[in-house]
Amino acid sequence: MSIKDRLSRKTEGLVVPNKSDAAAAPTPLRTSPGQMLMVNSLMKESNEKLAKLEAQLKDFEGTLPVRLIDANDVVPSRWANRDAQGFDTPEFAALREEIASGDGNVQPIKVRPLKDQAGKYEIVFGHRRHRACLELGKPVLAMVEEVSDTELFKEMDRENRSRLDLSPWEQGMMYRRALDEKLFSSQEQLARELGVDAGNVSKALKLAALDKVIVEAFKSPLDLQYRWAKPLLEASQRDSALVASRADELRKNGVGTLAPKDVYEYLIGAEPKQRDDVLLAVDGVVKGRLSRGKDEVMIRFEKGTLNDRRFEELREILNEWLGS
Repeated sequence: MSIKDRLSRKTEGLVVPNKSDAAAAPTPLRTSPGQMLMVNSLMKESNEKLAKLEAQLKDFEGTLPVRLIDANDVVPSRWANRDAQGFDTPEFAALREEIASGDGNVQPIKVRPLKDQAGKYEIVFGHRRHRACLELGKPVLAMVEEVSDTELFKEMDRENRSRLDLSPWEQGMMYRRALDEKLFSSQEQLARELGVDAGNVSKALKLAALDKVIVEAFKSPLDLQYRWAKPLLEASQRDSALVASRADELRKNGVGTLAPKDVYEYLIGAEPKQRDDVLLAVDGVVKGRLSRGKDEVMIRFEKGTLNDRRFEELREILNEWLGS
């Protein structure tokens, strides 16, 4: 049914002259031509109002209804794979503060009704905004629409990429879950349907395929980069026991003090210019690194480890050791 037809039904019988108009209007002629003139006049007025309402409705055509929903009645999508540490960042803290000071999320999230659970909804996109509202005890502003599983996944992925919202590892875990649940027949179809680079999909899936022990060697899985996917996976396939032992050493020696790139290079066995590195740690805290190359040995200490007194003590120990 067209907008005009809908408006015609809604306004049927409502356009009538008011009392003042009736008093001012001349008495219609009691002839057929006089009656026709009056009908034509009323129809013209009705059509003008109808056209105005129709123009106003066009501004909202294609939009979805927006409503405030109790954040406790909204659940994350089962395909969402945001790591818990993604909610412990300065960016999320800023978003939470913005929603708190603005008395709610100005930009609505999108949800779909949950089947067989009246009054409950599943997030299509907007997981961080929902989480912020949930933590603040505020209702969440949301668009509501029935969408299929595949459409939900596509919209969620499109929103995440437009906001640079997910890390490569989170993206890979999301893609893997979609393939495991047969939303797409292959990673090629997934890339085509989502309109994303097939190479990035492949790298993301390689990150998602990494052993848990490798991922846990990093301070956060959010640190993993697309370009590290293939070397890490190949290193693990060549000698999984060796990579696992390196990862275990990193965890025991305080991985939090190392840059993600240093963790990556250590895991794949990339020797800095033919140099073997041994971490120097006390109670799980890395204090320095002992490096051995072909023609040299180096000791590097973390900033603040050596004061003037301890530097002199180290010099004396080395002099005595070298002279022995």
